[in-house]
Amino acid sequence: MNFSWKFVSETIWYVLKAVPLTMLLTFLPVIAGLVLGFFLALAKIKKIPVLNIFITAYNSFFRSIPLVVLFFLAYYGIPKLKNYIFHDGMRVVSIKDLNNNAVAIVTLILYSSSFLCEIVRGALSSVDMKQKEAAKALGMTEFQTYIRIIIPQAMTVALPNYFNFVLALLKGTSVVFTISVVDMMSAAKLQAEYGYRYVEAYVLVGAMYIIFSIIFSQIFLFLERSAKRRMGQAA
Repeated sequence: MNFSWKFVSETIWYVLKAVPLTMLLTFLPVIAGLVLGFFLALAKIKKIPVLNIFITAYNSFFRSIPLVVLFFLAYYGIPKLKNYIFHDGMRVVSIKDLNNNAVAIVTLILYSSSFLCEIVRGALSSVDMKQKEAAKALGMTEFQTYIRIIIPQAMTVALPNYFNFVLALLKGTSVVFTISVVDMMSAAKLQAEYGYRYVEAYVLVGAMYIIFSIIFSQIFLFLERSAKRRMGQAA
């Protein structure tokens, strides 16, 4: 069977319509996950006994289970949990009552926060804590010390790993089709099944992932170099 460029030209518009959702599924979780991960990282650094055990278990859970399994657990587990808590176990809520996009986003936020927690913790720990003591001697509060001294330095350490995670999540969002969320991969899959042109559809969506990865890589490289220049480091 010949490769159909006509099918590619027709399919690309369906895939492009799904780009905004793919970007939302990528960037909302890495932003919200960074905020949550930052507070989790601070709690781990403070070594609060009970909280530290919880965070370690939380990170281990989300870092150990494949993303597609997490989607299935959320997709099929939330209705059961709601029925158990609010309806005495009766089947009142079903998967048809779920907002699939919301389920995907919340799952990705929790998943992202577990990885970003360790990235932030490692970056914060890399800053010489003697600077914290010096700042305290100068009369700075702990909040001022983190904002003015520790976080700016930790940011330059964390940025490469953070940006790599963003790119990894961009590709990882492709499994949301398993819970009926129509992202780029889902759109390509639907068109492939409709036209029986699987190679063309997957070559197209693969090329789009490559293009977005290259664009974001260049943007992230620019941001990383800019951050290093502001900190007086060699780019």
